[in-house]
Order: sequence, then structure tokens, then C-alpha cells
Amino acid sequence: MTLQHISTRRIAFVRVTGPFGLGNARAMSDIKQWASGRGLLQDGAVLCGVPRDDPSATPPDECRYDAAIVVSDDLELDGAVGDGNLRGGPYAAFDVPHTTEGVGAAWSSILDEIETRGLVVDDEPIFEMYTSELLARHLCQLWVPLRQEHPHRSRNSMATRSKASLASTITQ
Repeated sequence: MTLQHISTRRIAFVRVTGPFGLGNARAMSDIKQWASGRGLLQDGAVLCGVPRDDPSATPPDECRYDAAIVVSDDLELDGAVGDGNLRGGPYAAFDVPHTTEGVGAAWSSILDEIETRGLVVDDEPIFEMYTSELLARHLCQLWVPLRQEHPHRSRNSMATRSKASLASTITQ
């Protein structure tokens, strides 16, 4: 785990709704095709997978997943993709083997490591990051948004998810 701080980043995304799994791969293929047609899949391109819902609290048919690419603020988007942002701020970043098993194992252990360090997960979505450099090493990253613990705040739903719930986010 490394601690990172990023500025808010604009994303273009393709959203799928339904059980996490095959639809996620289809959405990633669609955003890559869209980005490739606009010359955006150069070295340095950052692709993200953003599960928007907790599958232990949201019916599978209502779970949303965004396959996204980081784009410049001045890029004009067409109606084929959504326009959004990844929140800027502190994150815990984890290098993870880019396999179903590797990602599933990481989802089941990241909260323990964050908690051990006395950090608290924020309410923003955890996201997967893919770059050509990471993929060349057969890795991806999980980025977990962090916040400072405040005694008067209760822990949020992302921080209190069960390990099994987190693992199912990617492996379903």
C-alpha cells in the first residue's frame, strides 16, 4: 500500500447496470473503442473501473459500474459517453495482480491494511486503475479514498462493508 494524493480528474465513462462481471468487461471494451477512435489510448492513458454500488446492499440488477478514461478538462464529449470526475484527495493505492484471483484477494484484504494504519475509508467509490505501464507488469491498482477520522462521525458504508462483499464487487 502506498499513500497518494491526486487532484480531481475528469473522466469519460460507459456505464453498465447489472450484476458485476461480464458487463464490466463489455463496458471496458466500449470505452477503449471510443477512446481509440479519438486517439486517446496513447502511452500515459489512464483507464479506470468504478463500481458505484455495494453488491451486499444493492440488488444485483441495480449495481452500476463505470468503465472510464481520464480526459482533459477541455475535451468535448459526445453523447456516446458520460462525463464525470474522480474525486481529488488522499488515497491508499494497492498494486494488484491483474487477474480475477489477484483482484479478489486484494479486495478481501485492503480494509485490514488500511485499518491497521489507522486510516479511514471515505464515502467516495473505490476504483480500479489501469495504465500501459501497470499492464505491462501484469498489474492493476485499487485506489481507496481516505478521510481523516473525526470522533463525532460514524464509519461510512464503504468502510464497514464485509470482506466478502468487497471481494464480490470484482469477482461476480
